[in-house]
Amino acid sequence: MKPLRVIYICTTFPKLSEQFIQREVDGLRARPGSIDLEIVSLWGGEKLYKGVPIRTFPKWKLLHLLWSLPWALIRQPATLVKSLRKFFTDNPPSTLNFFETALGYGYAIVNWVSIKRDPPDLIHGIWATSPVSAAYFLSALTGVPFSMGAHAFDVFEDGGDWHLQEKLKEAVMIHSSSGNTGRQLLRLGADEKKLRVIRRGLVDFPEFKPLRHNRKTIRIVSVGRLVEKKGFFYQIDIFKELKASGLNFNARIVGSGSLDQALRDYRDKSGLHNDVEFWGQLSFDAVQKQLAWADVFFFTGRISSKGDRDGLPNVIGESLAHGVVVLSTDVGSTTEAIEDRKSGLILPGDNPEKWVDAVRLLIQDDQLCDSLRVHGRKWVEVNFDAHQNSSQLHEAFQFAVENSP
Repeated sequence: MKPLRVIYICTTFPKLSEQFIQREVDGLRARPGSIDLEIVSLWGGEKLYKGVPIRTFPKWKLLHLLWSLPWALIRQPATLVKSLRKFFTDNPPSTLNFFETALGYGYAIVNWVSIKRDPPDLIHGIWATSPVSAAYFLSALTGVPFSMGAHAFDVFEDGGDWHLQEKLKEAVMIHSSSGNTGRQLLRLGADEKKLRVIRRGLVDFPEFKPLRHNRKTIRIVSVGRLVEKKGFFYQIDIFKELKASGLNFNARIVGSGSLDQALRDYRDKSGLHNDVEFWGQLSFDAVQKQLAWADVFFFTGRISSKGDRDGLPNVIGESLAHGVVVLSTDVGSTTEAIEDRKSGLILPGDNPEKWVDAVRLLIQDDQLCDSLRVHGRKWVEVNFDAHQNSSQLHEAFQFAVENSP
């Protein structure tokens, strides 16, 4: 059988903070002869990934719009007028989303002739912002069907992507990696028959480490971008309460972001300079070493002032795979993996004392720790296998092609 040929459009590929996308690609490429994946990176990235060429899009190529836009107006006037009228008359939710949409449309107008000349079976955008803007407009210009990913940021930040509802209507398949985001997409008008909730996952599972019995000084790690929705200020309040309670702990926060300095200052003002370490952004392998070190993983996610929130952070699955006990708020889709007192502990986003009680319990109760660890690992093995989940995504691509108009 001829392999399915898919143009797979990313914003930036590969990207250190998006290892889960690389694992998805690895899982898809592990099916030789069944899929021919052509990776496009719209903004930065590398030219090669594990021997596979990546089509990068240098921004100077937008100068080609000087002749490719008039040509498209001549060849596809109805499509151009309809899309550009909406682009110039509607109000975008943010300046960032305006430029993301402009980048996707610009890529499409510059490249539609060459893609129409040698069309793939499917065009897939992994995010509902720039990548799906490119896929959506390319589909309109070339007639090639498109599918789309739509994840928490795309759906919730500032009320969602600018043209999300139109994209949901025209896509032949919609991929979300969490049930909570999937339900929001249905509320926004997505066709349930098109929607596929398929998680990312791990290509290789780490060794399930033994329980560290001497937890008098408990080791706590948290990994994530230092942005509002991750709730790191609240996390520092928890550490402050832990210290006041007399519990011994070592805490490490891994990640970078716009709140980096503000969080460091808040830590110092809270008297935690020697208790909470900031490790900055680390490679995937270095993060795994942090998880191998830790007893407990903290996720203090919340809904940001712009409505953004996490779906199911991939690092929660990674923590469970190692045998790290996860303590989490119930924001987003965390409860899809963390069942309270079975595969982890669900705790409030406004009561640090409850977190202190939970940590004290984990220090004292080996039986509870091991039970949480074992059930967490079982959840990962069933739900977080990148090969299995990429197989489901391949089937979704096949569905998209077979059910395209």
